[in-house]
Amino acid sequence: MALDFELDGLGRGAHVLQAGWVEVSHGGIGLSTARSTDVRSLRQLDDQAVTVHGIGEQRARGGVAVRDIVDLFLREFAGKIIVAHGASVEREAISRISKAAFGIAIPVRTVCTLALERRLKPNLPGGDAYRLAATRQRYNLPPHEQHDALSDAIAAAELLLAQLSRMPPGTHLGAIETH
Repeated sequence: MALDFELDGLGRGAHVLQAGWVEVSHGGIGLSTARSTDVRSLRQLDDQAVTVHGIGEQRARGGVAVRDIVDLFLREFAGKIIVAHGASVEREAISRISKAAFGIAIPVRTVCTLALERRLKPNLPGGDAYRLAATRQRYNLPPHEQHDALSDAIAAAELLLAQLSRMPPGTHLGAIETH
Protein backbone atom coordinates (compact mmCIF):
# COMPACT_ATOMS: atom_id res chain seq x y z
CA MET A 1 0.00 0.00 0.00
CA ALA A 2 1.59 3.29 -1.06
CA LEU A 3 0.89 5.96 1.55
CA ASP A 4 1.63 9.62 2.03
CA PHE A 5 0.81 12.05 4.82
CA GLU A 6 0.80 15.82 4.65
CA LEU A 7 1.80 17.20 8.06
CA ASP A 8 1.58 20.53 9.84
CA GLY A 9 5.35 20.71 10.07
CA LEU A 10 8.47 18.59 10.19
CA GLY A 11 8.80 18.34 13.97
CA ARG A 12 8.57 15.03 15.82
CA GLY A 13 5.03 15.79 17.04
CA ALA A 14 3.74 17.08 13.71
CA HIS A 15 0.05 16.48 13.19
CA VAL A 16 -1.33 14.63 10.14
CA LEU A 17 -3.53 16.93 8.02
CA GLN A 18 -4.11 14.71 4.99
CA ALA A 19 -3.64 11.05 4.14
CA GLY A 20 -3.61 9.46 0.69
CA TRP A 21 -3.09 5.82 -0.23
CA VAL A 22 -3.38 3.33 -3.08
CA GLU A 23 -2.69 -0.38 -3.47
CA VAL A 24 0.37 -1.37 -5.46
CA SER A 25 1.64 -4.75 -6.59
CA HIS A 26 4.06 -6.14 -9.16
CA GLY A 27 1.06 -6.12 -11.49
CA GLY A 28 0.59 -2.37 -11.18
CA ILE A 29 -1.28 0.26 -9.24
CA GLY A 30 -4.93 -0.31 -8.34
CA LEU A 31 -6.28 3.19 -8.97
CA SER A 32 -9.77 2.01 -7.99
CA THR A 33 -8.35 1.60 -4.45
CA ALA A 34 -7.05 5.18 -4.27
CA ARG A 35 -8.27 7.09 -1.22
CA SER A 36 -7.59 10.51 0.23
CA THR A 37 -8.93 12.20 3.33
CA ASP A 38 -8.31 15.38 5.26
CA VAL A 39 -7.62 14.85 8.95
CA ARG A 40 -9.07 17.25 11.50
CA SER A 41 -6.72 19.54 13.34
CA LEU A 42 -7.67 22.26 15.77
CA ARG A 43 -4.07 23.40 16.20
CA GLN A 44 -2.58 26.60 14.92
CA LEU A 45 -0.73 25.42 11.83
CA ASP A 46 2.87 26.11 10.90
CA ASP A 47 2.89 28.88 8.25
CA GLN A 48 5.73 27.26 6.29
CA ALA A 49 3.89 23.93 6.13
CA VAL A 50 0.69 25.65 4.97
CA THR A 51 2.67 27.37 2.20
CA VAL A 52 4.00 24.00 1.03
CA HIS A 53 0.83 21.86 1.03
CA GLY A 54 -1.89 24.53 0.99
CA ILE A 55 -3.96 22.99 3.79
CA GLY A 56 -5.01 25.93 5.93
CA GLU A 57 -6.66 26.01 9.33
CA GLN A 58 -10.20 26.26 7.95
CA ARG A 59 -9.76 23.17 5.79
CA ALA A 60 -8.01 21.32 8.63
CA ARG A 61 -10.90 21.99 11.02
CA GLY A 62 -13.28 20.27 8.57
CA GLY A 63 -11.32 17.02 8.30
CA VAL A 64 -12.13 13.58 9.68
CA ALA A 65 -11.35 12.90 13.35
CA VAL A 66 -8.05 11.11 14.01
CA ARG A 67 -9.77 8.22 15.84
CA ASP A 68 -11.85 7.53 12.70
CA ILE A 69 -8.66 7.52 10.63
CA VAL A 70 -7.10 4.92 12.95
CA ASP A 71 -10.06 2.58 12.40
CA LEU A 72 -9.82 3.12 8.65
CA PHE A 73 -6.07 2.45 8.66
CA LEU A 74 -6.52 -0.80 10.57
CA ARG A 75 -8.93 -2.07 7.92
CA GLU A 76 -7.09 -0.76 4.86
CA PHE A 77 -3.49 -1.53 5.89
CA ALA A 78 -3.86 -4.82 7.78
CA GLY A 79 -1.25 -7.27 6.55
CA LYS A 80 0.20 -4.86 3.98
CA ILE A 81 3.63 -3.31 3.63
CA ILE A 82 3.58 0.49 3.47
CA VAL A 83 5.43 2.09 0.54
CA ALA A 84 6.47 5.73 0.87
CA HIS A 85 9.20 8.13 -0.16
CA GLY A 86 10.80 8.91 3.18
CA ALA A 87 8.81 6.16 4.92
CA SER A 88 10.08 7.03 8.39
CA VAL A 89 7.63 9.97 8.40
CA GLU A 90 4.64 7.74 7.74
CA ARG A 91 5.87 5.00 10.09
CA GLU A 92 6.37 7.52 12.92
CA ALA A 93 2.96 9.14 12.35
CA ILE A 94 1.15 5.78 12.37
CA SER A 95 3.02 4.82 15.52
CA ARG A 96 2.12 8.09 17.24
CA ILE A 97 -1.56 7.96 16.19
CA SER A 98 -2.04 4.32 17.17
CA LYS A 99 -0.28 4.81 20.50
CA ALA A 100 -2.60 7.73 21.32
CA ALA A 101 -5.67 5.71 20.31
CA PHE A 102 -4.79 2.28 21.77
CA GLY A 103 -1.86 2.82 24.09
CA ILE A 104 0.38 0.77 21.80
CA ALA A 105 2.22 1.59 18.60
CA ILE A 106 1.05 -0.58 15.71
CA PRO A 107 4.04 -2.29 14.08
CA VAL A 108 4.43 -1.15 10.48
CA ARG A 109 6.49 -2.78 7.75
CA THR A 110 7.76 -0.32 5.13
CA VAL A 111 9.55 -0.03 1.85
CA CYS A 112 11.11 3.40 1.46
CA THR A 113 11.64 4.47 -2.15
CA LEU A 114 14.07 7.16 -0.91
CA ALA A 115 16.25 4.62 0.91
CA LEU A 116 16.00 2.24 -2.04
CA GLU A 117 17.15 4.96 -4.44
CA ARG A 118 20.10 5.80 -2.19
CA ARG A 119 21.03 2.12 -2.36
CA LEU A 120 20.53 1.85 -6.13
CA LYS A 121 22.28 5.14 -6.95
CA PRO A 122 24.60 6.09 -4.09
CA ASN A 123 26.48 9.37 -3.86
CA LEU A 124 24.43 11.48 -6.25
CA PRO A 125 25.53 15.12 -6.07
CA GLY A 126 23.26 17.89 -4.80
CA GLY A 127 20.93 18.19 -1.84
CA ASP A 128 17.80 17.65 -3.91
CA ALA A 129 19.01 14.64 -5.91
CA TYR A 130 16.93 12.16 -3.90
CA ARG A 131 13.72 14.19 -3.67
CA LEU A 132 10.68 12.40 -5.07
CA ALA A 133 10.40 14.60 -8.18
CA ALA A 134 14.12 14.34 -9.03
CA THR A 135 14.14 10.59 -8.47
CA ARG A 136 11.07 10.10 -10.66
CA GLN A 137 12.70 12.15 -13.41
CA ARG A 138 15.68 9.74 -13.50
CA TYR A 139 13.22 6.93 -14.30
CA ASN A 140 11.46 9.02 -16.97
CA LEU A 141 8.27 9.17 -14.93
CA PRO A 142 6.03 12.18 -15.59
CA PRO A 143 5.85 15.13 -13.20
CA HIS A 144 3.12 14.91 -10.59
CA GLU A 145 1.26 17.33 -8.34
CA GLN A 146 3.50 17.62 -5.30
CA HIS A 147 2.39 17.98 -1.68
CA ASP A 148 -1.01 16.37 -2.13
CA ALA A 149 -1.14 13.13 -0.17
CA LEU A 150 -2.85 10.99 -2.82
CA SER A 151 -0.75 12.36 -5.67
CA ASP A 152 2.43 11.72 -3.69
CA ALA A 153 1.28 8.19 -2.77
CA ILE A 154 0.63 7.37 -6.44
CA ALA A 155 3.98 8.94 -7.37
CA ALA A 156 5.76 6.73 -4.80
CA ALA A 157 3.93 3.64 -6.11
CA GLU A 158 4.99 4.42 -9.69
CA LEU A 159 8.54 5.01 -8.53
CA LEU A 160 8.67 1.70 -6.68
CA LEU A 161 7.55 -0.18 -9.78
CA ALA A 162 10.22 1.62 -11.84
CA GLN A 163 12.88 0.83 -9.25
CA LEU A 164 11.84 -2.83 -9.09
CA SER A 165 12.07 -3.08 -12.89
CA ARG A 166 15.79 -2.27 -12.60
CA MET A 167 16.50 -4.81 -9.88
CA PRO A 168 17.52 -8.44 -10.40
CA PRO A 169 14.65 -10.85 -11.14
CA GLY A 170 13.40 -12.57 -8.04
CA THR A 171 14.07 -9.63 -5.74
CA HIS A 172 11.65 -10.05 -2.86
CA LEU A 173 10.15 -7.37 -0.60
CA GLY A 174 12.13 -8.57 2.39
CA ALA A 175 15.33 -7.58 0.59
CA ILE A 176 14.18 -3.98 0.15
CA GLU A 177 12.15 -3.52 3.33
CA THR A 178 13.27 -0.66 5.59
CA HIS A 179 13.40 -0.87 9.37
